[in-house]
Amino acid sequence: MKDLIISEIDSLPPLPQTISELQKACLREDVSIKEIANIIESDPLLTANIIKTANSPLFGYSRTINSVSQAVMLFGVYTAKGLAIASAIKSQLEMDLSPYGLSVADFIKASNLKGIFLAKWHQSKNPILHSLISCALIIHVGMVILANVLRSTNKEKDFEKKLKSMSLIEAERSVLQMDQIEILEMLFEHWHFEETMVQIVHYLGKPELPKELECYIYPLRVVNFLINPYSIASKEQIQEALKYVSLYGLDEEGFKRALLEMGFVENLSEIE
Repeated sequence: MKDLIISEIDSLPPLPQTISELQKACLREDVSIKEIANIIESDPLLTANIIKTANSPLFGYSRTINSVSQAVMLFGVYTAKGLAIASAIKSQLEMDLSPYGLSVADFIKASNLKGIFLAKWHQSKNPILHSLISCALIIHVGMVILANVLRSTNKEKDFEKKLKSMSLIEAERSVLQMDQIEILEMLFEHWHFEETMVQIVHYLGKPELPKELECYIYPLRVVNFLINPYSIASKEQIQEALKYVSLYGLDEEGFKRALLEMGFVENLSEIE
Protein backbone atom coordinates (compact mmCIF):
# COMPACT_ATOMS: atom_id res chain seq x y z
CA MET A 1 0.00 0.00 0.00
CA LYS A 2 2.80 2.40 0.90
CA ASP A 3 4.49 1.78 -2.46
CA LEU A 4 1.23 2.62 -4.23
CA ILE A 5 0.95 5.91 -2.34
CA ILE A 6 4.57 6.82 -3.10
CA SER A 7 3.99 6.02 -6.77
CA GLU A 8 0.92 8.27 -6.78
CA ILE A 9 2.94 11.16 -5.36
CA ASP A 10 5.91 10.60 -7.70
CA SER A 11 3.57 10.76 -10.69
CA LEU A 12 2.36 14.26 -9.84
CA PRO A 13 3.64 16.98 -12.19
CA PRO A 14 5.62 19.96 -10.84
CA LEU A 15 3.74 23.04 -9.70
CA PRO A 16 3.86 26.13 -11.93
CA GLN A 17 7.03 28.23 -11.83
CA THR A 18 4.86 31.00 -10.40
CA ILE A 19 4.68 29.14 -7.07
CA SER A 20 8.45 28.91 -6.77
CA GLU A 21 8.73 32.63 -7.50
CA LEU A 22 6.11 33.44 -4.87
CA GLN A 23 7.90 31.38 -2.23
CA LYS A 24 11.24 33.07 -2.93
CA ALA A 25 9.68 36.54 -2.92
CA CYS A 26 7.85 35.99 0.37
CA LEU A 27 11.05 34.98 2.13
CA ARG A 28 12.21 38.59 1.81
CA GLU A 29 11.11 41.05 4.47
CA ASP A 30 10.81 43.87 1.92
CA VAL A 31 8.44 42.00 -0.44
CA SER A 32 5.67 44.28 -1.66
CA ILE A 33 2.01 43.83 -2.58
CA LYS A 34 2.80 45.00 -6.12
CA GLU A 35 5.53 42.37 -6.52
CA ILE A 36 3.28 39.54 -5.35
CA ALA A 37 0.42 40.75 -7.55
CA ASN A 38 2.74 40.89 -10.59
CA ILE A 39 3.92 37.31 -10.01
CA ILE A 40 0.37 36.00 -9.69
CA GLU A 41 -0.78 37.95 -12.76
CA SER A 42 1.85 36.19 -14.87
CA ASP A 43 -0.28 33.04 -14.53
CA PRO A 44 -3.79 33.50 -16.05
CA LEU A 45 -5.31 30.46 -14.27
CA LEU A 46 -3.93 31.55 -10.92
CA THR A 47 -5.16 35.09 -11.52
CA ALA A 48 -8.70 33.88 -12.18
CA ASN A 49 -8.68 31.61 -9.11
CA ILE A 50 -7.38 34.31 -6.75
CA ILE A 51 -10.01 36.82 -7.89
CA LYS A 52 -12.73 34.16 -7.63
CA THR A 53 -11.60 33.28 -4.10
CA ALA A 54 -11.51 36.94 -3.07
CA ASN A 55 -15.14 37.30 -4.14
CA SER A 56 -16.37 34.23 -2.28
CA PRO A 57 -18.79 34.90 0.61
CA LEU A 58 -16.32 33.25 2.98
CA PHE A 59 -14.10 36.35 2.97
CA GLY A 60 -17.02 38.73 3.37
CA TYR A 61 -15.61 41.69 1.45
CA SER A 62 -18.24 44.38 0.94
CA ARG A 63 -17.26 45.25 -2.63
CA THR A 64 -16.46 43.22 -5.73
CA ILE A 65 -12.76 42.45 -6.22
CA ASN A 66 -11.78 42.95 -9.85
CA SER A 67 -7.98 42.69 -9.80
CA VAL A 68 -5.19 40.67 -8.26
CA SER A 69 -3.74 43.85 -6.73
CA GLN A 70 -7.00 44.48 -4.88
CA ALA A 71 -7.09 40.85 -3.71
CA VAL A 72 -3.50 40.87 -2.44
CA MET A 73 -4.07 44.20 -0.67
CA LEU A 74 -7.09 42.76 1.14
CA PHE A 75 -5.63 39.30 1.84
CA GLY A 76 -2.14 40.44 2.75
CA VAL A 77 0.98 39.10 1.08
CA TYR A 78 1.25 35.86 3.05
CA THR A 79 -2.39 34.83 2.73
CA ALA A 80 -2.25 35.59 -1.01
CA LYS A 81 0.82 33.38 -1.32
CA GLY A 82 -0.88 30.56 0.60
CA LEU A 83 -4.06 30.80 -1.46
CA ALA A 84 -1.99 30.72 -4.66
CA ILE A 85 -0.18 27.56 -3.50
CA ALA A 86 -3.48 25.94 -2.48
CA SER A 87 -5.03 26.83 -5.84
CA ALA A 88 -2.09 25.42 -7.79
CA ILE A 89 -2.13 22.17 -5.81
CA LYS A 90 -5.87 21.68 -6.15
CA SER A 91 -5.63 22.14 -9.91
CA GLN A 92 -3.14 19.25 -10.01
CA LEU A 93 -5.25 16.80 -8.02
CA GLU A 94 -8.49 14.92 -8.57
CA MET A 95 -10.61 16.32 -5.77
CA ASP A 96 -12.96 13.59 -4.57
CA LEU A 97 -13.24 13.26 -0.80
CA SER A 98 -16.15 10.80 -0.84
CA PRO A 99 -14.18 8.05 0.99
CA TYR A 100 -13.98 10.52 3.89
CA GLY A 101 -17.66 11.39 3.64
CA LEU A 102 -16.75 14.97 2.74
CA SER A 103 -17.76 17.33 -0.05
CA VAL A 104 -15.04 19.29 -1.84
CA ALA A 105 -16.78 22.52 -0.79
CA ASP A 106 -16.61 21.65 2.94
CA PHE A 107 -13.00 20.53 2.57
CA ILE A 108 -11.94 23.80 0.93
CA LYS A 109 -14.01 25.91 3.34
CA ALA A 110 -12.28 24.42 6.40
CA SER A 111 -8.84 24.95 4.86
CA ASN A 112 -9.57 28.57 3.96
CA LEU A 113 -11.01 29.30 7.41
CA LYS A 114 -7.80 28.04 9.03
CA GLY A 115 -5.75 30.47 6.97
CA ILE A 116 -8.11 33.38 7.60
CA PHE A 117 -8.18 32.71 11.34
CA LEU A 118 -4.39 32.58 11.64
CA ALA A 119 -4.05 35.84 9.71
CA LYS A 120 -6.52 37.57 12.06
CA TRP A 121 -4.97 36.03 15.17
CA HIS A 122 -1.37 36.89 14.35
CA GLN A 123 -2.05 39.99 12.23
CA SER A 124 -1.15 40.07 8.55
CA LYS A 125 2.38 41.52 8.94
CA ASN A 126 3.71 38.92 11.37
CA PRO A 127 6.72 37.32 9.60
CA ILE A 128 5.91 33.76 10.76
CA LEU A 129 2.82 33.90 8.57
CA HIS A 130 4.81 33.41 5.36
CA SER A 131 5.07 29.68 6.15
CA LEU A 132 2.29 29.27 8.70
CA ILE A 133 -0.64 30.32 6.52
CA SER A 134 0.53 28.25 3.56
CA CYS A 135 0.72 25.16 5.78
CA ALA A 136 -2.74 25.85 7.24
CA LEU A 137 -4.39 26.30 3.85
CA ILE A 138 -3.13 22.94 2.57
CA ILE A 139 -2.81 21.00 5.82
CA HIS A 140 -5.39 18.40 4.78
CA VAL A 141 -4.37 17.96 1.14
CA GLY A 142 -2.89 14.55 1.98
CA MET A 143 -6.50 13.38 2.35
CA VAL A 144 -6.98 13.90 -1.40
CA ILE A 145 -4.13 11.50 -2.21
CA LEU A 146 -5.34 8.94 0.32
CA ALA A 147 -8.93 9.20 -0.95
CA ASN A 148 -7.71 8.37 -4.47
CA VAL A 149 -5.83 5.33 -3.15
CA LEU A 150 -8.84 4.17 -1.13
CA ARG A 151 -10.99 4.26 -4.24
CA SER A 152 -8.43 2.59 -6.52
CA THR A 153 -7.92 -0.28 -4.03
CA ASN A 154 -11.62 -0.66 -3.10
CA LYS A 155 -10.83 0.04 0.55
CA GLU A 156 -13.56 2.63 1.05
CA LYS A 157 -15.88 0.36 3.07
CA ASP A 158 -13.04 -0.84 5.28
CA PHE A 159 -12.00 2.75 5.91
CA GLU A 160 -15.59 3.78 6.68
CA LYS A 161 -15.82 1.04 9.34
CA LYS A 162 -12.52 2.07 10.91
CA LEU A 163 -13.65 5.70 11.15
CA LYS A 164 -16.52 4.63 13.42
CA SER A 165 -14.15 3.36 16.10
CA MET A 166 -10.91 5.28 15.49
CA SER A 167 -9.65 8.81 15.04
CA LEU A 168 -9.07 9.98 11.48
CA ILE A 169 -5.29 9.57 11.68
CA GLU A 170 -5.60 6.14 13.30
CA ALA A 171 -8.01 4.95 10.60
CA GLU A 172 -5.66 6.17 7.86
CA ARG A 173 -2.72 4.33 9.38
CA SER A 174 -4.75 1.18 9.96
CA VAL A 175 -6.01 0.89 6.39
CA LEU A 176 -3.29 2.66 4.41
CA GLN A 177 -0.18 2.33 6.62
CA MET A 178 0.35 6.09 6.31
CA ASP A 179 -1.52 9.18 7.47
CA GLN A 180 -2.32 12.49 5.80
CA ILE A 181 0.44 14.43 7.61
CA GLU A 182 3.10 11.99 6.38
CA ILE A 183 1.66 12.39 2.88
CA LEU A 184 1.78 16.18 3.19
CA GLU A 185 5.47 16.09 4.10
CA MET A 186 6.16 13.91 1.05
CA LEU A 187 4.20 16.31 -1.16
CA PHE A 188 6.17 19.29 0.17
CA GLU A 189 9.41 17.50 -0.62
CA HIS A 190 8.15 16.40 -4.05
CA TRP A 191 7.28 19.98 -4.96
CA HIS A 192 10.49 21.40 -3.42
CA PHE A 193 8.74 23.65 -0.92
CA GLU A 194 10.79 25.80 1.42
CA GLU A 195 12.54 23.80 4.13
CA THR A 196 10.68 25.56 6.97
CA MET A 197 7.36 24.24 5.65
CA VAL A 198 8.76 20.71 5.36
CA GLN A 199 10.02 20.87 8.94
CA ILE A 200 6.75 22.28 10.28
CA VAL A 201 4.82 19.34 8.88
CA HIS A 202 7.48 16.80 9.90
CA TYR A 203 7.31 17.84 13.58
CA LEU A 204 3.60 18.76 13.71
CA GLY A 205 2.50 15.61 15.54
CA LYS A 206 5.72 14.81 17.38
CA PRO A 207 5.99 15.24 21.17
CA GLU A 208 9.37 16.94 20.95
CA LEU A 209 10.24 19.62 18.45
CA PRO A 210 13.01 22.14 17.80
CA LYS A 211 12.61 25.40 19.73
CA GLU A 212 12.74 27.47 16.54
CA LEU A 213 9.66 25.69 15.15
CA GLU A 214 7.41 26.23 18.19
CA CYS A 215 6.19 29.61 16.89
CA TYR A 216 4.81 27.82 13.81
CA ILE A 217 3.69 24.47 15.15
CA TYR A 218 1.89 25.59 18.31
CA PRO A 219 -0.54 27.96 16.50
CA LEU A 220 -1.09 25.36 13.78
CA ARG A 221 -1.97 22.71 16.35
CA VAL A 222 -4.39 25.14 18.02
CA VAL A 223 -6.16 25.99 14.76
CA ASN A 224 -6.41 22.26 13.99
CA PHE A 225 -8.30 21.82 17.26
CA LEU A 226 -10.54 24.75 16.37
CA ILE A 227 -11.33 23.90 12.74
CA ASN A 228 -11.44 20.63 10.84
CA PRO A 229 -13.24 19.52 7.66
CA TYR A 230 -16.02 17.90 9.69
CA SER A 231 -16.69 20.60 12.28
CA ILE A 232 -15.89 24.29 12.65
CA ALA A 233 -15.48 26.06 15.99
CA SER A 234 -18.04 24.18 18.07
CA LYS A 235 -18.17 25.11 21.76
CA GLU A 236 -16.09 22.03 22.56
CA GLN A 237 -13.53 22.83 19.87
CA ILE A 238 -13.18 26.41 21.09
CA GLN A 239 -12.58 25.26 24.67
CA GLU A 240 -10.02 22.67 23.55
CA ALA A 241 -8.22 25.25 21.42
CA LEU A 242 -8.19 27.75 24.30
CA LYS A 243 -6.71 25.11 26.58
CA TYR A 244 -3.75 24.75 24.24
CA VAL A 245 -3.42 28.49 23.69
CA SER A 246 -2.82 28.71 27.44
CA LEU A 247 -0.62 25.59 27.58
CA TYR A 248 1.62 26.85 24.78
CA GLY A 249 1.76 30.41 26.13
CA LEU A 250 0.26 31.91 22.99
CA ASP A 251 -1.58 35.22 22.55
CA GLU A 252 -4.93 34.53 24.22
CA GLU A 253 -6.28 38.06 23.75
CA GLY A 254 -5.54 37.94 20.02
CA PHE A 255 -7.09 34.48 19.78
CA LYS A 256 -10.33 35.65 21.40
CA ARG A 257 -10.37 38.75 19.19
CA ALA A 258 -10.09 36.50 16.13
CA LEU A 259 -12.97 34.34 17.40
CA LEU A 260 -15.14 37.47 17.54
CA GLU A 261 -14.02 38.77 14.14
CA MET A 262 -14.70 35.40 12.51
CA GLY A 263 -18.17 35.24 14.07
CA PHE A 264 -17.34 32.01 15.93
CA VAL A 265 -18.68 33.65 19.10
CA GLU A 266 -21.03 36.62 19.49
CA ASN A 267 -19.38 37.86 22.69
CA LEU A 268 -16.52 36.75 24.92
CA SER A 269 -18.86 35.84 27.79
CA GLU A 270 -19.69 32.69 25.80
CA ILE A 271 -16.19 31.35 26.44
CA GLU A 272 -15.45 32.72 29.89
